[in-house]
Amino acid sequence: MKTYAGHYSQDEIAKRLFAIEDELTQYWKDNSYAVTDEEIQLDFRQRIEAASFGRNTVRFSAAGLPMILVKFEPNEKALLSYLYGDSTAGIHPAFVIDGVVKSWYFAKYLAGRVGSTNYAVSLRGLEPAHTITHDASVTLVKNRSDGAHMATTAEWGYISLLAMRNAFQSRGNTHYGRHYVQTDEYGVGVISSGDRYGRTLTGSGPYAWSHDGTPFGVFDLVGNVWKWTAGMRIVNGEIQVFANNNAAGTLSTLAAHAVASAEWKAIDINGNLVTPEADLDPWADATPYVTGNIVMNDGVRYKATGDHTSATATEPGTGVDWETVWVREGTLHYRYTGSALILSDYAGGLDPSTSRTATFSAMTSDITPPDIVKQLGLYPKTSAGPLGTVYARDAERMPIRGGHWSSTSYAGFGCLNMHNTRAHSSYGRGLALAYQE
Repeated sequence: MKTYAGHYSQDEIAKRLFAIEDELTQYWKDNSYAVTDEEIQLDFRQRIEAASFGRNTVRFSAAGLPMILVKFEPNEKALLSYLYGDSTAGIHPAFVIDGVVKSWYFAKYLAGRVGSTNYAVSLRGLEPAHTITHDASVTLVKNRSDGAHMATTAEWGYISLLAMRNAFQSRGNTHYGRHYVQTDEYGVGVISSGDRYGRTLTGSGPYAWSHDGTPFGVFDLVGNVWKWTAGMRIVNGEIQVFANNNAAGTLSTLAAHAVASAEWKAIDINGNLVTPEADLDPWADATPYVTGNIVMNDGVRYKATGDHTSATATEPGTGVDWETVWVREGTLHYRYTGSALILSDYAGGLDPSTSRTATFSAMTSDITPPDIVKQLGLYPKTSAGPLGTVYARDAERMPIRGGHWSSTSYAGFGCLNMHNTRAHSSYGRGLALAYQE
């Protein structure tokens, strides 16, 4: 490293920064997987912030678990007008946490593993955490008892849009330790089969494996291991989420993510968060309805447009006069129709035993998709990307993102896998971390 004044190359800056991060990793290992001395904590924080020009920082839990972080602020780059490159008003929902506009941090490195133990840390050079269920992932992070949370769908959606706005799509370990196209890009392998690897050590790949192509970015979002993410699920194809980025705040708990949690909200065709269809009352004959009442009938959601007492003629969807007192106002679903997985306003065609797939950037819809699904990375903003494939099955499915070491062209920021239940666990499933103060 230079000691004289003058410009530094990116490699020189990265070498210094990574050396400090590697030192922190080794110190944590050498001290029973904890950094508890406050002076040492402050020293590492100051050194990492200085070496990264403020782009990175580190936080420690009460038990001394380090988390190296990348900061995202509610500045001009958080505005929808910047992300879209147009005049759209408002700020991305990832920056609205429990009603407050605020900064948050994404963990620079995936959660780690030493031996057979997964840790809610963000450190360079560890085996990625794996063989962990969705609920165990939420619990692992919350047990830090600080501002950490499992990375959310809103945060992932923001980073995806930001990358597209900057015309950069991160690469990663998508073909046994290497990138499937740029085969000269590789990480340090953890498990191997001959000259092919599965998982690679966190942050061991080139800059192109970070979200912005720099040594200060978030690494391994694409490939390596699938990343469990919070605040979103599908139930029989119906998309359910939490408001804004509340999955980073009061709704970051396991209770909020429970199967029967009342916090889950569906999205209607206008982009409003509403009661999921499974919780609605069915339409009934000879029943008084008032304007605004919501019912389900034959698998479709309807809203009353006028006061009336129901009868055969006004049965929603089938009666000869139903459109005089009802309007179809379904919620957003991933639905299989013909040979395509599409976005729709009602369920249909998903199979509990087989995933249906679609290229994310080429997804279509039989409705006009509301903006919220584009902001959350659940539907493409444009046909330009990002790269990735969407997978969906029937029943309750929890999202894993980004692909893993053998995903090849299916991996990317747009890769959204809703194939697994919350109880699924395998050596290819890990988790991404985030933090807010």
